[in-house]
Parts: sequence; structure tokens; C-alpha cells
Amino acid sequence: MTFVRPPLEIEPPDSDSLEGRASLGLKILALLNGFGVVLALFPSAIPTARLWTVSFNVASALLVALFLVEARGLDRWRPWAVAVVRPLLAVIALAGAYHFVAVILDGRMRVPFDVVIAIWALLAKPQSESLPALRGRGLGAVGGAVGLSAVMLFSQPLFDWGGALDVRAADLHTSMAVDCGQKDASGNIPESITITYDWSWTSSSPLPDGLDAIVLDWDGDDAQGRPLYLIGPTPDTIPGLHSGRFGVPSQPMAEAVAAESRGSWHWGVELLERGYEPGHLVMTLERAQDLPPDPQPLSIKASYVHLGIFRQDAAPVTCTW
Repeated sequence: MTFVRPPLEIEPPDSDSLEGRASLGLKILALLNGFGVVLALFPSAIPTARLWTVSFNVASALLVALFLVEARGLDRWRPWAVAVVRPLLAVIALAGAYHFVAVILDGRMRVPFDVVIAIWALLAKPQSESLPALRGRGLGAVGGAVGLSAVMLFSQPLFDWGGALDVRAADLHTSMAVDCGQKDASGNIPESITITYDWSWTSSSPLPDGLDAIVLDWDGDDAQGRPLYLIGPTPDTIPGLHSGRFGVPSQPMAEAVAAESRGSWHWGVELLERGYEPGHLVMTLERAQDLPPDPQPLSIKASYVHLGIFRQDAAPVTCTW
């Protein structure tokens, strides 16, 4: 069937027609999405995975461009744009409905502007006398809309911390070695205990970021209930490893690990700086009292927390003298 343009092809579609409503609606959606992309350029109070943020906003920016190109094509009565308008609006409505349901199930609220605008346009009567065939550029536009919408809808489960592309617990390997030392000639426990901790990954994820945590904790008292050892000097010795640093998203899980023992210290592993490179950490515990009476066994543990998603505990060691 041959596509017949309205008599005044240099004029944009009527505002009450399918084509006119679609042109206006696409411009509104482009404005809303574009505003979201601009906001994403500013630091957020809630840290999010860089890969998720980049993928979502790149897809959103490309969708803005597609909406504007389609709206311009409708305003100029391009046959490919008229052929695309119904399937494109259907994609927008379906993607918006899926996102709306997902947000509601997650306990949040979202106004489905995209669904309302798409249905509002689809309910209007078309101004064109016939529908041109969907091919070439039109098929590319619809396919692009489907692909970009899919990236936006599934970017979180794919690219967020703990998503499908993130590392797994089985990829992490940790070990701890402890030099407990021996009592001196007077029968006193060692002045210091040296601990070495190593970790490595067998895989990685693209654009790593976020803060992991390493938690060292220990238990051991003397007869008066005083701790046998305290943490020694903890200088930063390797790039991306920061003594005493806690932060999102690992902090809650790391704090829970630290609360399991009386004594603890922690290090933050900045994945943006370090990535998934192997690491080696040397720590010391220093005797808290000169002559602690009746020292009890000292138990030492070390745990690695990945982005608050999982923890891996190295084999614990108990020092007895």
C-alpha cells in the first residue's frame, strides 16, 4: 500500500491526532529522561555501582536522541517515522508498565508518565490516510528502542553490586598465617604477634568500584578480664588499602563481623583504585600489659567483606603458650 501524506505536508500533524500526540509525548519523555541524565552527572548522596550508573544513563541518553529523531520525523511526515510510531509507543508502554510494577514490588513509588503518554497517544485517531511499511530505518528505530529499554530495565540486576556480572564468593581466595611466638625466659607472653593476610580473585567485573572491607578480630583476656593484645601500627602499605576506613556498601556487614569479638580493626579496600588485584597485608598485635596474669588462649580471625554482599572467613588461629 502506498503511503499518502496529508495535503499540507510541510505542516506538523494535528495536535489531536495519533502522530501529533506522539510527537508531543516523545518530546516530553525526552525532556524528562534528559533531565535524569543531567542529574546523574552530579554526585549522589547514595553511592551506586558505577557500571550500573553508566549503562543506565548511556542507554537513557541514546533513547532521548531516538525520541527526538522520531518526533522530528513525525513533524515532517517522514514515512519511516509514521510507520514506527505505533510499535514505538507500544514498546514505551510495555517497558514503562514493567518498570512501574518492579518499583511497586520493591516498596517504592513511581508515577508512570511514560505509560500514560504512550496510551494517550495510541488512543488518538491517526491523521495519515494509510500506514507505510515498517522496514529499514523504521525497523532499526524499533529495535534500538527495544534494546535500550531492555538495558535500562535490566541494568540493575546485571550491572549493580552483586549483579550478574559481579564476582562471586567462589572467586575469592583468602588465607591467614599467625606467628604466635613463645613465652620469654620469665614466662611472659610475646610482646607482639605478627599476622599476615593474603587475598586474590580468580575473576573480575568491569568497571569495579565500591568499598570492600577486611576485618581482623581477636579474643583473649588475662585473669583480671583485661585484653591481652591491642592492634599495633597500621600504616597504609599498598595502593587502595586504607586502614580504619569504613563506608558504603560494606560497612553494615563489616561492623557485624567486628562485633563478633572483643578486639577488632578494619581496612577498606577501594575497588576503584585497586580493582581485583591480589593483596598482602601484614598486621601486628601488641601486648597490652607488661605482665598479664594467667593469660588465656588468644583466638584470631580475619574476614573479607565484598560490597556488603558476602563475607569470607579465613581459617581462624588460636595462640596458646
